[in-house]
Amino acid sequence: MESPYRPGFGVRPAVFVGRERVLARASAELTRVANSGHAAPAVTLFTGPRGLGKTVTLDAIAVEAQRRGFVPCWIPLDSVSDNVQLLAARVAEAVAPLGARSGGAWDAFRRRLASLSLEVNAGIIKITSGPDAAGRPDRTASRQALGDVLVKAAQIAVGHRQTGVAVFIDEFQEAPHNQLVVLCNAIQDVLTSQTMPPIVFFAAGLPNTPDKVMAAASFTERFNFRTLDRLDRDDAERALIEPCIPLGVTWDADAADAVLGEAAGSPYLIQKLGEEAWLVAEPIPGAAITRAHAEAAIVQVREDLDAGMFRGRWAKATPVDRALLIAMAQVADAEGTARTSDITRLTGKSTPQLSHTRKSLIDKGIIETVAKGQWRFTMPGFADYVLRQAEAAS
Repeated sequence: MESPYRPGFGVRPAVFVGRERVLARASAELTRVANSGHAAPAVTLFTGPRGLGKTVTLDAIAVEAQRRGFVPCWIPLDSVSDNVQLLAARVAEAVAPLGARSGGAWDAFRRRLASLSLEVNAGIIKITSGPDAAGRPDRTASRQALGDVLVKAAQIAVGHRQTGVAVFIDEFQEAPHNQLVVLCNAIQDVLTSQTMPPIVFFAAGLPNTPDKVMAAASFTERFNFRTLDRLDRDDAERALIEPCIPLGVTWDADAADAVLGEAAGSPYLIQKLGEEAWLVAEPIPGAAITRAHAEAAIVQVREDLDAGMFRGRWAKATPVDRALLIAMAQVADAEGTARTSDITRLTGKSTPQLSHTRKSLIDKGIIETVAKGQWRFTMPGFADYVLRQAEAAS
């Protein structure tokens, strides 16, 4: 039988749990926009380390938005593209099927796209010049043009009996600073414009995203920042066990305990460990995944992480970063959480002295702050890897 687990990043699991609260809030936001016919009051931005289901959460909201009659527009930002231009292009692609019946509104929309070096032919969006080409608008003009594109897209949607436009922006932290300035200001212009078109924005990014967007535009402190955390024990158990039930396969209690302890609430690791245990067990209906299967899966996943993700994260760390990681690993608990007081006592350095290195590791997605005075490795199991590297180097 085919495995019911889906360990890829950004892939929705068969049983999607633990995000009911944020999905309910997002649903309420969609209801507010649909009911009022006006823009949402603020951007909702989900933050958290990789592997916690931010992209999957955005996708679930996009499905709900489309069901409610919104025209969805999805874009992942990156560090090399002109993200202002790309967002306008994605919006144009989303509303292009409505363009042929929009008359003057569509013509005005196309003219605004042209100011960003975009043209539409038969519903196909073409970039006519790159980000460094002569004649491209400056940041102020780009801000105005992008804002107009977003407003006009929502107006076109409403003109065709759609509820409005829902924009989903992933990897928000990846855009260069100057582009974040334009993006944030253009979005703010739309949300505060006199026309207030029915448009709503949902975004996702790493834990350092709030710092980056607030450095780009101070008003973004009014964004609705929602932090996604690891799954609690009940939700983690559901995510691991429930995908097997329709297939007639069960988990022995001690096998499930072993996997859940190893995953430590990480949605990604639950899927990866579940997948590996399934491949080891090769179950048929009526069979059970045993402790032996679980232990073999844990060994294999640890090897995979050591050779891939963990090796890559260690390689990104500078010698100063590594020294702090080793100190953290030496005092961390089973879930990779360390108290600042223990780290400072071990290193002999004060919290302010460690702040620059700590920020570097947060920006690299290796650690996160989980509570006042507590730091945590973003991926369970990395602390053990760090200790092994330190031992090998000694």
